[in-house]
Amino acid sequence: MFGVIMTWIMLICVIIGMIFIGRVIQSEDQKSQLSQLHQTTELWAESFSIRLNSDLDRLGQLHNALPQNLSFRDNLSRLEQQTRELMQQRAEILEINYLDGNNRVVASFASPHPFGDITLRTGERYQRPSTMGAILRSRRTGSSSFSEPYSLPIEGSPFIDLVSPSIVGGERYLQISRLSIWSLLRQATQSRRDASFRISLLYNSEPIVAASTDSRRQTITYKMHLSPLPAGFELQVSSYAQGLLTQNTLFWVISALGIFLVVALLGLIRFNWRQNSTETALRAESALRKTIADSQLSGLQVTDRNGRIVYTNRTFTDLLGLSANEHLIGQLPPYSYWPKGDAGFRLMELFDTIKRGQMTTTSYEFHPLRPDGSTFSAFIHISPMITVEGTHLGWLWTLTDISEIRQAQERVTAAHERFTRVLESMQDAISVVDPQSNVLLFSNTVYDSLFGETSQGHLQAHMELINQMGEKKVKEASDMSSDIYLEDLDRWFDLHERTITWTDRTAVRLQILSDITERRKNENLLVEQQARSELNSRLVTMGEMASSLAHELNQPLTAISNYAFIVSSLMKKAGVPEEHEMFYSISRIEAQAQRAAAIIQRIRSFTKRSEPKMESIPVMNLIKEVMELASIQARRHNAKVQYYVAPDITNVWCDEIMIEQVLLNLIKNGIEASVGIEGQKPEVTLTVYSGIDHHIIFEVADNGVGIDDEHKAQLFDPFFTTKSTGMGMGLNICRTIVELHHGRLTISDNIGRGTIFTLTLPSENKQTV
Repeated sequence: MFGVIMTWIMLICVIIGMIFIGRVIQSEDQKSQLSQLHQTTELWAESFSIRLNSDLDRLGQLHNALPQNLSFRDNLSRLEQQTRELMQQRAEILEINYLDGNNRVVASFASPHPFGDITLRTGERYQRPSTMGAILRSRRTGSSSFSEPYSLPIEGSPFIDLVSPSIVGGERYLQISRLSIWSLLRQATQSRRDASFRISLLYNSEPIVAASTDSRRQTITYKMHLSPLPAGFELQVSSYAQGLLTQNTLFWVISALGIFLVVALLGLIRFNWRQNSTETALRAESALRKTIADSQLSGLQVTDRNGRIVYTNRTFTDLLGLSANEHLIGQLPPYSYWPKGDAGFRLMELFDTIKRGQMTTTSYEFHPLRPDGSTFSAFIHISPMITVEGTHLGWLWTLTDISEIRQAQERVTAAHERFTRVLESMQDAISVVDPQSNVLLFSNTVYDSLFGETSQGHLQAHMELINQMGEKKVKEASDMSSDIYLEDLDRWFDLHERTITWTDRTAVRLQILSDITERRKNENLLVEQQARSELNSRLVTMGEMASSLAHELNQPLTAISNYAFIVSSLMKKAGVPEEHEMFYSISRIEAQAQRAAAIIQRIRSFTKRSEPKMESIPVMNLIKEVMELASIQARRHNAKVQYYVAPDITNVWCDEIMIEQVLLNLIKNGIEASVGIEGQKPEVTLTVYSGIDHHIIFEVADNGVGIDDEHKAQLFDPFFTTKSTGMGMGLNICRTIVELHHGRLTISDNIGRGTIFTLTLPSENKQTV
């Protein structure tokens, strides 16, 4: 019995060996044929390219020998002779046409070889559809271009046109040469043609030329691009099927079979001896593997390829609360410990997916069902069991109890949720940034609403802190606080920044931004109110002083007026003529004393907030009074004071004394601002003209140093002055007087240098208009 079995084994081995050797021989023959096919195809493709490139060079050199000083028509006979000689030598060039700029044929030459029929006439418009694209490309790029292959109702098809720009006699033409693809292929392959190959020319994977045909079966095919033709042209060469074995091959096959039989007999003897040793080692290894499997902390389940349970370790049964694995062995999915409902259905879907080969491994978290109805959190991992030879034996299921991990995660999640809820309930913007990468690690809702989910706001606040404290101090300190202003948000914040240790043990920056904009506004408002209170106090004191001065000065002014009257009376009694200069001086002293008394009366009226005495005053009288008083100040500083009044100006509605005082104060300020400038005489000009809406405009312009823009806004504030000896009340009083007159007092820069004060007053009583 043993011998019969061994004979059958030997016979089977011989048959398998012969089949194997035959396949090897066939494979080697195919490799040899493929190598020969590649070489042949490359030789023919190279020959084709050389032939075609030679044609292109010959066509491009047609015009080199033509005289460039002659026109195209003068060179026509020479060109015709050269083209016919070229087509006589090159049978594949069947026709050469020349087109002008309007695509009209100016010359057409046909090949003397067969298939060289002329298809175009001189003066005819070139309209071959397959060549129009090449014509456009050649005109656009200025280089040669091939057309698509086409056929004509003559033999020698298919053809292809070569469109090349050419210059003859200084004029540009297009040379269109019709080439026979069939002739090119025949010329390229005639010297190396082999009956064992079939040659074809493809365009866009479709055959257009077959140089040889045969009904024998083709075995292998090789394609190669034909340069310089466009990308769609390919040369395809196919090899015909040949015999499999040769006489020498059979000899080596028989020899190999004999050697194989001897080796097989020796192998059988050795096989029996090693089989017993292997079984012993396998039993020992199996026991060791079982011990290791039972000691695993994770449960192991082994199934066959269909999912039938064939083995479970002790940990697996302990996790499921089973005393033994008899209840599990032999089960098919769904297993008894799988949960019901969607979770069990999901497990079945995963196993079906991995069994079909759509996934190699898979994992899933679920709650296994124990016999007593209790469950626990578990993680199962399914992986294939593959032998060394690559055979798929079944599946290995690893079950891990993760109940404690999930409980710890739930505790951490709850703690994080409480922490997050506390931070989100705060009104402050909280952020954490990695100082190395400037990446935002944490931010609450208030921060996100202010700056978005980027670290830009954190970095901006940090830079403001550095600008205030200094970079070195900020780096050395671990906890700092300061009030900062963020211009982009137009808000003030109380910044508290400190360095803390993050979850990955790295040092990060924690920022807490408290919005204190309202507090700062209240503080600023309080400061403004205090300043306003101080100003009111000073104004009250100033008013009291003015009232006291007015009371004290009123008696001396009355005495001056009385003395002036007595002097005038004594001079009349002494017989002094009234035309004497003394009478004029005494009258002016008396008038100015009365004017001073009126000014003092107005000051007292200011302190009592009484209305000015409004009346229609001639503008010229007002100006003359002001200029007479201003001339005293001008002589003192050697200044030039002049005025100009428009002809249409008559009266102005005002309190004469008040407005005189305003204009005099403005002129005095202009003189003082113009004094002291080297190489320049102080000049002040008063200009009066009529504005819109029946208003009279007084402009006081000087050539002084001017006023800075930052001072212009404060110039009319009480107690603000740019003079070293001033009190800062002159312009404030002037503006108050102008406002009582329902007028305007503004300031602007003079053209060139200096300042212009513009006083606008009504020309008549508004109540009567």
